[in-house]
Amino acid sequence: MTTVDSTIGDSISTLHPDIIQNHILTRLDAPALASTASTSTYLKTLCTEQKLWQEISTVTWPSINDPRVVKAISSFPSGYHSFYSDSHPFTEHTWQPETQDPPTTGLISAVDLYYRGELIYSKVQDMEKESGKSVEWFLSSPFQVDMVDPKRTVKTRIRYPGGDYQVWVKDMEESMTLNWIVIDPIKKRAANISSRKAVSARRNWLTGDLEIIFSTVATVGDKNVAEVAAVVSCGSAETWKEVDEEVGGEVHVTGVRLQAEDIEGKSLRGRDSLVILQGLLVGKRCCKDGERRCKGRYEEYVRMKKQWREKKERSERAQNMICMIFGLFLFVLLCSRSLYS
Repeated sequence: MTTVDSTIGDSISTLHPDIIQNHILTRLDAPALASTASTSTYLKTLCTEQKLWQEISTVTWPSINDPRVVKAISSFPSGYHSFYSDSHPFTEHTWQPETQDPPTTGLISAVDLYYRGELIYSKVQDMEKESGKSVEWFLSSPFQVDMVDPKRTVKTRIRYPGGDYQVWVKDMEESMTLNWIVIDPIKKRAANISSRKAVSARRNWLTGDLEIIFSTVATVGDKNVAEVAAVVSCGSAETWKEVDEEVGGEVHVTGVRLQAEDIEGKSLRGRDSLVILQGLLVGKRCCKDGERRCKGRYEEYVRMKKQWREKKERSERAQNMICMIFGLFLFVLLCSRSLYS
């Protein structure tokens, strides 16, 4: 009996490999290419060619053309194929603690920001080296990686239409996508730690900027342990008119930063944050229920933080009440003694 694999193999083998690779496989996206590779051993060999996965990866993430990233990917077990498998957007990350190892250092960030499919910002940065501080300072201070110079802004073609501010906020939240890939050149791993689609958008009432949040919640089993959030800040025309009258209705990207906090809402130090990132790099990833899963997990995480704060406030109120009662008891006791003395 002839198997499907052998039938496909016999049919495909009549074509020259160059025709298959240059005129057929190059037209496929990553999921189609992976599916094609599973149809026969012959196609599997052709579908694992580095040039195919390099082209797909660089089109998906233009920032990785940076020489630092190219050098790092060249050391991956299967090159760009391994890199793409690691960096493909996932809706859920399972954090895997590696307590026996020191915090990962030397990580590289590759960031690509899009608005309605148009690339508006792309950058690669060494996490510790380009922070402007020593590595020891980076590890002991609250974790934050800034991809945009605080003294500069990124001009875009995005326009602030005026009128209903909330309509504009909703459009920005739905239209922006962000890929933030963390690369470990030593352990030869990568992870896309952004939710890709925004999970929330809010106005920073101190600066007036709109903050769009792309969040990944790290979990151990069913327990949420930390949130790694990429935050994109945008200034509208109203925000910038006092600085530059010519800005008009343009929207500027004023910041792209990465931060981490625990379930209590406290900012994590650099050392603790790198441990979390290290766990995400080596942990399991899964993709279920699409991008809605990311937003749902984020909203669940926000609810848990709110419940934790309320529980803490109740506990503090109870402790304060006990202290007040105890103090009142001592006051009455001292007063009664003074009356009888």
